[in-house]
Amino acid sequence: MSALVDSATVRSDHRLGVFLVAASAVAWSISGIFARLLTVDEWTTVSMRAAIGAVYMLVGLVAMHRGNSLKALFSIGWFGLGVAACASLSMLFYVGALFHTTIANVSVIYATTPFWAAGLAWLIMREMVPLKTLVAALIALAGVIVMVSGSFGSSHLFGDGLALGMALTFAIVAVIVRARPGLEMLPVNLVCCGFTALVGLPYASPGHATPQDWLVLAVFAFTSIPLAFFMFLAGARKIPAAESGLITTLDVVLSPLWVYLIFAENPGQAAIVGGTIVFGAVVWHVIDGLRASRG
Repeated sequence: MSALVDSATVRSDHRLGVFLVAASAVAWSISGIFARLLTVDEWTTVSMRAAIGAVYMLVGLVAMHRGNSLKALFSIGWFGLGVAACASLSMLFYVGALFHTTIANVSVIYATTPFWAAGLAWLIMREMVPLKTLVAALIALAGVIVMVSGSFGSSHLFGDGLALGMALTFAIVAVIVRARPGLEMLPVNLVCCGFTALVGLPYASPGHATPQDWLVLAVFAFTSIPLAFFMFLAGARKIPAAESGLITTLDVVLSPLWVYLIFAENPGQAAIVGGTIVFGAVVWHVIDGLRASRG
């Protein structure tokens, strides 16, 4: 009887994990909608979004640690500050990319992050890169080249460069966090949001924001920072890493779909072809890893 109960509990946990990770992917995928609804410039967007995100993360920190909140914040040390600074740079690149290229390009380039992380892990920690990862990375790189080729001679090229910078800096964060698995990410993300808000503040014009802008920024910050972050962390603990990786690729498909349906933003043929190549490489790599994890 206990075995049946345990089996039912495992299945229930797995379903909950799948739901939470899928919900986090949906929450991240709607970021492009908010970016297109805003009337303020990119510096105002990045600074105010981060400032609001910092408030959300501070509430989460106090709710979790209560009287030990300050101790938890200082516990990240210099290493955590370095991670926060790198994550802040990634956030700056991300918002900038949303303003200077299509949502499809941002999503597809971001999908290559795991492959950049694998390469950096090999360079920094001499962590062996499996052949399947190398093959998938090369295929994904080919897809990005196809996609970016459609941006030559247009203003999208700068945005594509920002998106690539976002993917690379986020890959660096992933690698250094892996080197220090005990690092608590909630206070790190709080510091990251604070860094980002301060960097963008001298160039921001919050006085130009309309009441609608403030509402959009508040929802934008909430869905993409604490909501997606906590749902992913909670869900990823209940399912295999390969499975969570596969589910999060929903973001690559949904992000450009939302802005196409709502704003008729056509990513162009090169982005569609390149995006299909990248998405195929990511899905193949993750499914193969999922099969291997299940033996």
